[in-house]
Parts: sequence; structure tokens; C-alpha cells
Amino acid sequence: MLSKAVKQRLRGILNELARIKGVRHSFYLTKGMRDGLALIEKEYPSIGPLRVRNDGVKACLRREYIACIIKDRSFRSPPHSTVLLVNDDGEVIGRELLPGDKIRTGPTSKAIMLGKDFVVFYGKGSSKGAQFVLPAVPFKEVENFDGTRRVVSSSPSTAGDHFLRRKAKIADDPKLASILIGFDLREP
Repeated sequence: MLSKAVKQRLRGILNELARIKGVRHSFYLTKGMRDGLALIEKEYPSIGPLRVRNDGVKACLRREYIACIIKDRSFRSPPHSTVLLVNDDGEVIGRELLPGDKIRTGPTSKAIMLGKDFVVFYGKGSSKGAQFVLPAVPFKEVENFDGTRRVVSSSPSTAGDHFLRRKAKIADDPKLASILIGFDLREP
């Protein structure tokens, strides 16, 4: 059973999330949502010959609480790339570009754009075992809330996004996307 102080903090965090520009819905994941999402994300589909590893969602699932926001395009950009292309050695050989990002190459590497917002570096090392990795991303609005610790955020897969919206009884709208924010709380 949660103490009154913890319940109050959790309400405060959800209220703070709801006030962020671009957030349309905010809620906490239930145990059923967490369990269902864990199953979905465990079997993340490959993209052609490349595997996808959603480290961010796995990190969120290891936290005591998980808030979910459903956001529109006016929501702020993340603080760093949310999609990386990583080789067997753990070296980043490609990444999502955020607004204002500059592509930096050196004398031994060049870059190829994939679409308008993803760059792949070549000549920078082996592409053997390349896979897409969705890393955990900081979430300042919850990090700044008193008593929170180990705050991480990530986007679930498309299947995970649909699952969460269905469970939360939120209509599916392709113009919206979900973000998970996992965190622990220190006792007051």
C-alpha cells in the first residue's frame, strides 16, 4: 500500500507531465500493462536483416513506476538521438539526427543520409552485427521533481504503443506517439 505522501508525489508528477506542451494524455502503467508491454517488447520485430533492441523500454520496465504520455508533434525534441545503429563492438555507426544536429565526419569516415533524419557513417569500422538500438533517454521534467531517481524514458515499439493505448482506452491516432518515463521514488 502506498503512503499518502507517495500518492501525492505520483499525482504531482502526472500533473506536471500533463502540463507539458504537446502532451495529450498522461497515465501510469498498471501491472497488466507492464506485463503485456514486456512480452511485446521482448519479441521486437527485425527491420529487414537488422535486429532492433529497445534498451530504453527495458530500462523503464526495471523502474518502480512508469508513466506514459501520449504526445503530438508540438512536443519538444529529445535531448539526444533516440535511434542508433550499433555494430558488434558497440560502436555507433549511425544515428537519428535531431533538429539543428550537424554531421561530423573525420578523415577516415564519411556519411550517407538515410532519409532526412538518419545518418550512417562508413569507413568508421565494421558494420558486422549491426543492429538498431533505442537507448534510454533522460526526461528532465521528472528528473527535476523532488524525490525522483533513476529517471529514464523511451518510446515503445508500434505494437507496444497500440497495446498501451488500447488498454488505456485512448483512440489510435497516427499523429500521436507514446513515451514511457520510468523512475523510482525516495521515501519522503
